[in-house]
Amino acid sequence: MATLVITMLFLSGLDYVFSNDTTSWSRIEMHELYGQEDIDSLFLGASHVYCGINPAIADAAWEQNTFNCSTSAQRIDTSYLLLKEADRVADIDTCYLEISVNGVTRGLEEGTMQEVCRVSDYMRPSWNKFTYLLKAIQPQDYMNAFCRARRNWKSVYSLRTMKETVSQKWTAAYRNYEYVKVESGEYAGKGFVRFKEEFENVGARVRQPIKKNLVNEEFRYYFHKIAQYCQENQIKLVCFSAPLPEYTLESFGNYDEYYMQAKELCEENNVSFYDFNLTNPSILTMKDTDFRDSTHLNEAGAERFTKVLTDFFAGKIEEKELFCTSYEEKKEYLPERFIGLIMRRDTSGEYCKIRSVTTKKDKFQFEVYYEDENGECTLLQEKSRNRKIALPSAEKINIKVCVFDSKDNEVGSFCKSV
Repeated sequence: MATLVITMLFLSGLDYVFSNDTTSWSRIEMHELYGQEDIDSLFLGASHVYCGINPAIADAAWEQNTFNCSTSAQRIDTSYLLLKEADRVADIDTCYLEISVNGVTRGLEEGTMQEVCRVSDYMRPSWNKFTYLLKAIQPQDYMNAFCRARRNWKSVYSLRTMKETVSQKWTAAYRNYEYVKVESGEYAGKGFVRFKEEFENVGARVRQPIKKNLVNEEFRYYFHKIAQYCQENQIKLVCFSAPLPEYTLESFGNYDEYYMQAKELCEENNVSFYDFNLTNPSILTMKDTDFRDSTHLNEAGAERFTKVLTDFFAGKIEEKELFCTSYEEKKEYLPERFIGLIMRRDTSGEYCKIRSVTTKKDKFQFEVYYEDENGECTLLQEKSRNRKIALPSAEKINIKVCVFDSKDNEVGSFCKSV
């Protein structure tokens, strides 16, 4: 036992000198988790949860303690780990698990040690943590997984880096787990990250049509483990999908394929499933300004979504009143509109391909400009239905596209570097 204690103290000392985690909000989140005496409702998932669920609103609406156990690109085995850890610490009553198209597709592929360790690094020693790392990490990476300082070993050659790390940790803010800035936002407590920026609906990642056999088998396995654990430990398990922009939903082309497969997966495990992309527009319509990018809510969107979610699960809104039976049905209630563009350079680099994202059937025309380094615009294409634009020879090109409908009304203007 003494040898183990000495070893742990030695590793902690190395970690303090070589690992600069002063901007890590998962460190603060896990510290807060261990400070909870009781968690009535736990939210699990990846970025859709930490961007989209505001625990402060849920606490007030439900008059209980809620907590987001969410991390970037959280894997389903990590969700299982955190469910058990949170239940061990705070005796969970209800678990809300967020699932999505990307989430159910994703297996436990190699090369994701960062996603694993951003959680395990800040867990207290336990059999739960130890067995998780043995399964989640490849044997050749065990040293890096169990000794965080080993991942930053190059710092040993830089006295300056070590001094900066120690000086940043030797502050009251670090010792007291004060909240930190996160990219364009800030960590706001209990697993919620607040973002102010608004989504510009142009140039999002091209999304392929959803496959018939979408659910990854590793995801299916751990999903069943989560459902089984909740059943055995008297925890109510509820699954949901967070809202996505219309731009993203339309770019899939067949979003209902995901809905049916996710619903079937939940039914197989006797779990309720609610997709908040199917909400009746008269009750909840998410605007482009409610999102920070093509998949994540911003602070304003999180507030609107959390209020409707909490009202629904509190029984203030009936299921038949809130949800349409499919995304195609929901679209019948939405106004026809031009949503945005997807602009991508082709593999040759000589052309930019334009794809319109719209719920409106129309013959759109595109007027295309090229912006040079001095900010001056040159016309590349007059109004035309042509969607394959020849580009000047350059590594990066700023393109501006003005879109016109069949009545010659400009319906949008979009800029992107391709």
